[in-house]
Amino acid sequence: MKYIFLSIFLVLLLATFALLSSYPENNTTTPTLYWVTDANPARKDQVEGFQEWLVKHNHVNDDNEPAVQLKLDTANRSDDKIIIQGVSGIGGDILDTYGGTGIRFLGKIGMLDDVTEHAKANGYDVSQTYAPMKEELMVNGKQYGFPCNVGAQIFWVNKDILEEHNQPIPSLNWTVEEFEKLGKAYIKSANKPGERQKNFYMDRIDLILIYRSMGFSSFNETLTATQYNDERFIKSLRLLHKWTYEDRILPSASDIASFNSQQGYGGANLQLFYRGNYAMIQTGRYALIQLRKFGAMNLAAVRPPYLDYPNTVVGTRSAVVYVAGKHKEYAKLFLAYLASEDYNMRIVKTADALPPNPEYTKVEEFLKPKDYPNEWGCHEVFSDAANEIGIGYVYSPYVLRQQMNRYEGDAINAVMSNRMSAEKAASQLQQQVMADIKHNVNLKKYALPELVEQYHKDVELQNKIDELKKQGKKIPLSYIKNPFYRKYYQDKGMVE
Repeated sequence: MKYIFLSIFLVLLLATFALLSSYPENNTTTPTLYWVTDANPARKDQVEGFQEWLVKHNHVNDDNEPAVQLKLDTANRSDDKIIIQGVSGIGGDILDTYGGTGIRFLGKIGMLDDVTEHAKANGYDVSQTYAPMKEELMVNGKQYGFPCNVGAQIFWVNKDILEEHNQPIPSLNWTVEEFEKLGKAYIKSANKPGERQKNFYMDRIDLILIYRSMGFSSFNETLTATQYNDERFIKSLRLLHKWTYEDRILPSASDIASFNSQQGYGGANLQLFYRGNYAMIQTGRYALIQLRKFGAMNLAAVRPPYLDYPNTVVGTRSAVVYVAGKHKEYAKLFLAYLASEDYNMRIVKTADALPPNPEYTKVEEFLKPKDYPNEWGCHEVFSDAANEIGIGYVYSPYVLRQQMNRYEGDAINAVMSNRMSAEKAASQLQQQVMADIKHNVNLKKYALPELVEQYHKDVELQNKIDELKKQGKKIPLSYIKNPFYRKYYQDKGMVE
């Protein structure tokens, strides 16, 4: 029997060798980079741009051809595949990751190469992108990636569907009170009494936009504890439930399941928006990749409604360099390409979210694309929001963001399915995350004593902040590590 298995193994080995030898990149001396990314139709154009950029900047071989070939790998984009291949030493050279969450996780397991010095020398350090991106790209003072694009969460408006039902277009900056009033009026006008509701004012509103608009963050100022039992978080859960089940402004899970729509890039929501089932959708500028295929929609864009503090979430799909890659220097050149005019103008023209460098949101091609006059007046809503009211996500070194996201999702689902009250869900969420923080700090007592030491220093600092708040005094900006509170307190004049 062992000889049978040995024979099968040898046959498979020879077949694998023959297959690998047949690949074009294995029959050339030109190195090949693999970019693990999504299946966005714009990626092919971006790859071609990189090859042109290499020649333009004299990164060529003896035949004056690009010194490296870039190929897409869209089959291994899932997190589990990236991790398994990465820890096995066979990961892609360039990996797409969604901002600070991915960078922190992949960095902890040793998969990422530090690009800090190379970025400074080659023009793609964090000063070349939007201010909120610093937290998304850097950990402990080290830079690990650069944006492929930047997304600000804004609401696209189907002007035709609002006009069809004699409803006004919301103002650029509008309050939650205005949102409720306009939403209820639209629902009444756009749906027939006695029939199942099929038209909604918006597809969704992320909970973070609601509670941040009340001046609340899930973490405290020093990132040592969460605050989910705060009344502002509980209120945000209640509002989301109210808008879904009482006001019917937003669709429920069963409403969404009842829709039958063919999905393209960007998901079914865009097709439902085009068809008029949603008067507005919360998404980024990248929605235009699909919307442009539908035809010239009559579009507007508005910022998220707010209670007290206008804000939006700014995130990024960033590229990072695999630490065990065979051609890391060329992979880092790809990050330099992402900061270049060549790449940024491709993002401008293809509408694949915001260009990494905000300078390119000021050009005429961004503001008024000649082939799409129906979009004029919309693009600057995204770029202005990213610069003026945009804040990135908040990350604590003492708990995994992925685990927090799961807990938060469970809490929201529990409230929306009427399995828990907002108060109980918030209390359970608080207990879950704080238990994780305590467990993680204790676990790292011996493995990472410097992190535990920093935690205790941060707790002491938080006590000072809490005392200053009780006394109604301003807080030194240097005390605040939470990026949301850094911006919020500055905007409110609460720091010295």
